[in-house]
Amino acid sequence: MKQMNRLARAAATVLTLCSAATALAVGPTTAPSSPSSDKDLGAEIQALRARLDQLETQQKESQARLDEATRQKEQAETQAQIKLDAAHHDNFLDIGNLTSGYTNDRFTIQSDDGRFVLRPWYHIQIRDVTLWRQDLKPGNRDDIENGFEIRRMKIGLDGNMFSPDFTYFFNWATARASGNATVTNSAGQKIGTVTNSLGGVPILEEAWVKYKFPDTHLYLKAGQIKDPLLHDQVVSSRYQQSAERSLTADVFANGDAFTEGVTVIYDPKSFIRTEVGVNHGMRSANTNFLDIPTNSFDYGVAGRAEFKLFGRWQDYGQVGAVGVKDPLLVFGLGTDYSERGHSGQTVAVADAQYADPMGLNFYGALVDRYTNHNFGIATQSATGASISAPTAAVLNHATNEYSLLGEAGYIIQNHLEPFGRYEYMHLAGTAAGSHNYFSVITGGVNYYFVGHRAKLTGEVIYLPNGIPIDDGASDTLTSPNGRSEVSFVMQFQLLL
Repeated sequence: MKQMNRLARAAATVLTLCSAATALAVGPTTAPSSPSSDKDLGAEIQALRARLDQLETQQKESQARLDEATRQKEQAETQAQIKLDAAHHDNFLDIGNLTSGYTNDRFTIQSDDGRFVLRPWYHIQIRDVTLWRQDLKPGNRDDIENGFEIRRMKIGLDGNMFSPDFTYFFNWATARASGNATVTNSAGQKIGTVTNSLGGVPILEEAWVKYKFPDTHLYLKAGQIKDPLLHDQVVSSRYQQSAERSLTADVFANGDAFTEGVTVIYDPKSFIRTEVGVNHGMRSANTNFLDIPTNSFDYGVAGRAEFKLFGRWQDYGQVGAVGVKDPLLVFGLGTDYSERGHSGQTVAVADAQYADPMGLNFYGALVDRYTNHNFGIATQSATGASISAPTAAVLNHATNEYSLLGEAGYIIQNHLEPFGRYEYMHLAGTAAGSHNYFSVITGGVNYYFVGHRAKLTGEVIYLPNGIPIDDGASDTLTSPNGRSEVSFVMQFQLLL
């Protein structure tokens, strides 16, 4: 554009000079010019030059305006690109408008696009327990214990972040007991005890994140999780039919405890779903990376597959038939191998659950545990997991143990539910004189005020030959004499 302007100016100048020269050349051949003619010609030339200067000035101003407009446009485009890049990088943190309310029976805070969701909750179980053990005291006197306890008081958060594909779950439970902690030296030798006051102190119980890979049926789950093994052990304590999960789950599976690990889940929302992964071994919740003797196990691997013949998966997240919309039948297979040093145990599970809208439900399981070097029986107590010392007859020997479990219930008019459960176990390595074979018979009644969210449970647990080990999670204590033991439990549960 500038070059064309210069060419136009030069052409105009040349034409003007040529016209003047022509006039001068032609003039003498006709008549001599007069002073006034010379003045007129000079004035015309000056006028033409002034006009050219004016055009040049206008052209410069026009070019300057054009250059400024171009600069402003380029600047605006640059700023728009910067904003676009910033929006792209900050997209995950752009929460937008937040709303809160009670949605799907949950208190919920979420963004308007659903990418960020926060659901706080709490769970409390207030329990009164009476425990009777026959001929336990000297002189064949019976032992009777009675009292109240807060069996569970949990608070937690769950929801999703950045996307519905990225979910999380955090859960803290309060400790039930205070007591004495052992003090050891650098060599691991006991040098004394110290009193602790853990009753009511929050303890991290469950903490995991899960990511669904886009356009697939695969999920990656990592954190402190439930061992994917036995159904009533995987089901939360909030959704059990009885006041407590089965003794089988406590003794043979992870019970009320958790482990740290990573699993891969395949869930196409159809008739099958699976979960498999590696962990720190059974009952290794909130431990560091170290192996034994600091922690109970070196490592573990576990997996479970579930097959739904009919029904809805959302009705399978409980033991029972509360809120079931369609008949449900699911079969499950699970296994866990946990190793410590040269010793390892393999637990295999087969279970099934049926439930229907009429309120009828059945649950059954067969559990087997093989230990190549028996190192004791792990159970969950009020203060944490522990492993009992086996008898010399089985210590470091291969053993096989098993349990049979059956449970049923029926809901009457959506509120009243009688239920019963039977367990038959064979353990190896229990204390001398105790019964390795024993039965557990549980019967009770639920009254659902608002489903599992507000319910009252009364039940009786009867052990004809007692139990050879403590299981504080179920409020049952060892009966070394093999005589009868009965627990009477009354519990109120509230869940938000």
